Amino acid sequence: MNSNRLLLPIDLARCPQEAFPLANRFTRPFGAEIILLHVLDRRARADRDAAIELQLQRAMRHLEHLGRSHLRASVETSFRVRSGIPHEEILAEATVAGADLILLPTFAPSIWRRLTGTFYGETSRNLITGAPCRVFVVDVRARFNCFRRWAREEASGQWAA
Repeated sequence: MNSNRLLLPIDLARCPQEAFPLANRFTRPFGAEIILLHVLDRRARADRDAAIELQLQRAMRHLEHLGRSHLRASVETSFRVRSGIPHEEILAEATVAGADLILLPTFAPSIWRRLTGTFYGETSRNLITGAPCRVFVVDVRARFNCFRRWAREEASGQWAA
């Protein structure tokens, strides 16, 4: 399965490291594009507008760092940060960017979810049913919090640009 324009939504607080090698495999070495997208969930933020610009800039730096660290240099990489309801913003970005594949990392469902039969959360369910392109769902286990992992470098001003 090859993709010319792959959209990879990333939750920077639970970054799925296993998704990056897959993104590299799903795109051609030259002429393809990977779009890394992070959505600031406006439902989860109490401050709404107070520090939105700072959050957007910080998220963009983390996406760029991830792209440099984990994606092939021969593939064009774009970085997008949006604010809103995650599934709506991911669908909007897929449409605007003309993505032909969404690589959707999901974390293994909890025991409670398995018992109730709801394996995917709201965002995943809405993306699978409403996407304007193919959606490849991949279960991931390894994750890290970009904000915590790189906080020291940000605070000391040693952030690699």
